[in-house]
Amino acid sequence: MKIVLATGIYPPEIGGPAGYVRGLAAELVSRGHQVAVVAYGTDKTEMGRGFEVTVVPRTYGPLVRYCRYMLAVRRLARRSDLVYIQGPVSEGLPGMLGAILANKPAILKIVGDYAWEQYQQTSIKNQELLDEFLTHHHSGKIRLFEVIERWVAKKAKAIIVPSKYLKTVVEKWGILSDKIKVIYNSIPPLPSVIDDQLRVKNELEDKKVILTVVRAVPWKGGDFLCDCLKELPIDYVLAVIGDGPSLEQWKQYAERIGVADRVIWLGRLSRQEVANWYQAADVFVLATGYEGFPHVVVEACSVGLPCIVSDRGGNPETKEFFPDLVTIAPYQDKQAWVQAIKTQGSKSQSQTSGVLSFERMVDQTLEILKTGV
Repeated sequence: MKIVLATGIYPPEIGGPAGYVRGLAAELVSRGHQVAVVAYGTDKTEMGRGFEVTVVPRTYGPLVRYCRYMLAVRRLARRSDLVYIQGPVSEGLPGMLGAILANKPAILKIVGDYAWEQYQQTSIKNQELLDEFLTHHHSGKIRLFEVIERWVAKKAKAIIVPSKYLKTVVEKWGILSDKIKVIYNSIPPLPSVIDDQLRVKNELEDKKVILTVVRAVPWKGGDFLCDCLKELPIDYVLAVIGDGPSLEQWKQYAERIGVADRVIWLGRLSRQEVANWYQAADVFVLATGYEGFPHVVVEACSVGLPCIVSDRGGNPETKEFFPDLVTIAPYQDKQAWVQAIKTQGSKSQSQTSGVLSFERMVDQTLEILKTGV
């Protein structure tokens, strides 16, 4: 097949879609397919190995930017079999228009609700979770984003989502269930632990380490975990990996409730450093109000680290893969979380899941792409 991969980001930019597209493109080429990538980027954007990468600059306004993207997709789609689009709005709208103008089918991947994500950024008061958001009518810019993502989804020949939960979200957009296919993303193996991990353990001697890896945004629950920490014995400490707009607010909250000296704010770390902390921790927690499918839980389980996750979004699906390691606790039920942390078992042997292998993900993706030709 000849495939156009239309993405919003591409390495060296970080993020799941960037790594996903690069890895998928390389594997498709190794299997004999022809691939071309269209991505927003700069002169620092990586070029493909064995495939073409067309870079659309983020200069000028969205109208010019989208037109350039659409024309790039149309040009490549004319000599391809189909377009595989990695999101419903910034790459979805111009990518779908480019495919339509080239008279080629498009497959769409959806990893979240773009309109809800933008709504969360419009006001500090907009704290409602995705399930509640989907029950309301909206106006202005948020309504426009809803219209765009639903139109793009309806035009797609098939839609790929990375969890059963996200399938229910797209169904609420008015998309038929049979059109939506669940393919779990693969999780690259963590790097081997190096000596630095021993240093981490030595510095936290006699401490019980609660670890979370999150982007610091309101629904990720950093302040809630500080509340839980206050109710735990003094030998418990909380290590938070990640940064984001809510980080300073979380730090101030920890100071205000008197647990600042028991919270380790680690910021953004390398994958190697994250792997070291998975090994050093006693329990991993993810108290989020929304996740499509939490890769960090799979990573923690891969080293045998017990995990506690909220009952929201795609979090509970991790228990299907790791029933002995994952405990599900009610969202923002402080006493339930405190009890779960206190009674959490010890580490076990590393665990993996074949369902989450890279090869299987590519096989399943190819099956869907072939249906669009």
